[in-house]
Amino acid sequence: MNELILAYLWQHPRWWRSPISTVSGNRIQIHKKGQPNKDSGPDFLNAQIQIDDLKWVGHVELHVCSSDWYAHNHESDSAYDNVILHVVWEYDVPVFDPKDRPVFTLELRHFIPSNFMERYRSFTETPHQWIPCEAHLINSDTTTQRLFFDRLFVERLSEKTAVFQDWLDQTKNNWEAVLFVALAKGFGLVLNGASFAQMALSIPFSTLRHLRGQPPALEALFLGQAGILDIDTEDAYLSLLKEKYLFIKRKHNLKESRPVARFFRSRPINFPTIRLSQLAQLYENKTRLFDRFVETTSLSDIYELLDVGVSDYWRTHFVFGKTAHTNPKKLSKPFKSLLIINTIIPFLFCHHKAYATAKTDLLMDWAHSIKAEQNSQVAKFKSLGLKIQSALDSQAVLQLKTHYCKPRKCLQCAFGHQFFQT
Repeated sequence: MNELILAYLWQHPRWWRSPISTVSGNRIQIHKKGQPNKDSGPDFLNAQIQIDDLKWVGHVELHVCSSDWYAHNHESDSAYDNVILHVVWEYDVPVFDPKDRPVFTLELRHFIPSNFMERYRSFTETPHQWIPCEAHLINSDTTTQRLFFDRLFVERLSEKTAVFQDWLDQTKNNWEAVLFVALAKGFGLVLNGASFAQMALSIPFSTLRHLRGQPPALEALFLGQAGILDIDTEDAYLSLLKEKYLFIKRKHNLKESRPVARFFRSRPINFPTIRLSQLAQLYENKTRLFDRFVETTSLSDIYELLDVGVSDYWRTHFVFGKTAHTNPKKLSKPFKSLLIINTIIPFLFCHHKAYATAKTDLLMDWAHSIKAEQNSQVAKFKSLGLKIQSALDSQAVLQLKTHYCKPRKCLQCAFGHQFFQT
């Protein structure tokens, strides 16, 4: 037993054997179970519960053992003074309110079928399965999937606000600078995302603004701060970039960024030389980038804003000193889609949330219109019978696997809840 299971049982009284009563024998009637509280304080807020002939309005706190009330120091926290019902699995000690009266306590285990935990374990602990309910997903309800995927997508966006807040703190609440860091991380993909983000954070955004219109200054700056210019190769363009970078570094008193960008295990089109040149071209050639991202309501405008390639040198190179066939190396439609779903939509979600502009529905519509990402987890969920057609769907199943399936939070999952009750 844990508090997640206890919360599930409190929210789904279909499992209860009625009538229910407190440990002191008082009759309990639940009018409103209360709203789940995701912040600090009691677990359910503003419940309405009738105990004997008196109706109470207040909060509900859940614990596996009633003694956890003292283990968690609730007796000294005024946030718990208005708890009207203490729901526990095992009653081992009494709990008292600020007026030294016993808090009404429901020992729920006496009103739950004896085989409940056995049924729960058999459902969640099935060995040798990728996820517990994989044999049932083919039977999932389409409406359930659609509503749950929307919720999972918003959950995933909300989680990403933490990293944006961290970047805001580091850039002194400069949203333009945060967009630059987010885009840099997106251009770096999985392999170089972290190093590209550190590179961007190491550059004051005022420096980037100052260098626009002076090509190839931005390219020299990005490649230099990413550690890519620290090589001994005979190449005129490399020498030019080194000279420009050293001048910029001294003038703007830049500190070196770590870790250094990597080439190993990367396809040539994703080499850091190419992706950083594309990022430099984006900031060199697209004016009012931040304003245009924030103000647009058109997904096609976003794709158009990302329509950039590389500088002249990189049209015939992937690395310094070795020529290749001429190719403008423009951002492909799939790469733009990755940037939109993993970088731009989360950034806009965070920005809109900060300014209460409420454009979540628009961002969800964008995600619905982008093709689903292709990876092993998405492919596995498809093979189990889920319909994954859009980027919203693929993002949802990534959230599902990481935050529900892997930690076995089946009772908090819409699919698990559906299958567990059948």
